[in-house]
Amino acid sequence: MRGMRRAALFLLLVACLVTPLPSLGLRKWEYVNPHDLEIRIAPETAEVTAGGTATFTITIRNKTDKTVNLPFATGQRFDLAVWHNEWQIFRWSQGKRWAEAPHSIPIRPRYPETYQLAWTTTDRLLCPLPQGIYKVVGMVMTQPRFLMSNAARIRLAPPKIVPGQLVKVRLMQAFELDLPLFLDRKAVQWEIDYEYNDNRVDLHSERRTDRTVTYSFLAKRAGHVVMHLYARPLFQDRGRSLERRTYRVEVVTGSD
Repeated sequence: MRGMRRAALFLLLVACLVTPLPSLGLRKWEYVNPHDLEIRIAPETAEVTAGGTATFTITIRNKTDKTVNLPFATGQRFDLAVWHNEWQIFRWSQGKRWAEAPHSIPIRPRYPETYQLAWTTTDRLLCPLPQGIYKVVGMVMTQPRFLMSNAARIRLAPPKIVPGQLVKVRLMQAFELDLPLFLDRKAVQWEIDYEYNDNRVDLHSERRTDRTVTYSFLAKRAGHVVMHLYARPLFQDRGRSLERRTYRVEVVTGSD
């Protein structure tokens, strides 16, 4: 009896060794081979102002020389997910409903299928999301499993304020303003004069090009601030200014 058991175990081991491993591409229960398609996602712009709307294009390209039919169980064909600091913070399909409508779409060689999805970069209180880099992945919701795109990245930039316009900024968020370095063909430097600041905003960095300077401020305390910026000609009397620009900022808490 023991000899028969050992022989059976030996035959089972041999069968496992000679049986080829399943393909890592198309599986028996799948209708589409993922290796036949290229799924790409690209942002319309690499940078948007925090609180604005970012638009992405998902492209499906057929890499074979034959038409590939993509099956869908519902009316949903695409989806989009956003990550920040390894946490998923947004899913385009969340809260949406689709009818049970099984169908398929043909993807022909040399004729990519494209679709656009949008993401409004605000939180549940409609306040701008924190500035920084976000990772975005597109999905094609085929059955029985969906296909994922590459990971794209987009930057949420500080809001840029313009003269005279009141801009609301959240606590501990940055905002920027752009200024020219030449007025009437004269080189200038800018000086800042605050009204009602009381450490509500603080200038913490600047970036320069050949023609412009960008000042970046940090909102540190809630309240209203008026900033006057004076363009002083270089190497001339500091009492003179070629131009004055006024900016109004309201620093708000997350609940405002």
